Amino acid sequence: MQKIYIITLICLLLFGCQATVNTVENEQKNRQLEVVDTSRVSTDAFLKKRLEIVSVDKRELDGGLLKVQVTARNVRTGFWAQLVSWFMGDSPYQIAYRFAWLDINGMQVDTATSTWIPITVIPGDSIRLKAVSPNPRCKYFTLSIRENEAARS
Repeated sequence: MQKIYIITLICLLLFGCQATVNTVENEQKNRQLEVVDTSRVSTDAFLKKRLEIVSVDKRELDGGLLKVQVTARNVRTGFWAQLVSWFMGDSPYQIAYRFAWLDINGMQVDTATSTWIPITVIPGDSIRLKAVSPNPRCKYFTLSIRENEAARS
């Protein structure tokens, strides 16, 4: 009888840890965005196995400012991935991102807005990282994403 209680408790703990997100969205989108060809350099295998870049879109606003939206998805879904994430303490996943803005010649434009922004990513969830350029001279951007170590401690 005691075995049944232990097995039931273990099953409840394991299956209760599933905290994924199901998403439904319209298939027909009328967007006025320009899809950006991307070049990715990944130096962090830990982040690479958890976050997938789905799309990078940009649009020029009135006044010449550049609006950017990067859609990413947490690929850590499923029972075993959740179990590993739970044991490692990274579920939900804590990241931080920042945009660096570049001028037409590819030179970085120093701004006060280039700060790390923390965000929580639930397993299976898609997030949108958004930014608007600080001035019309900014024509390109670089997005940096890292684990948010401050949130884990």
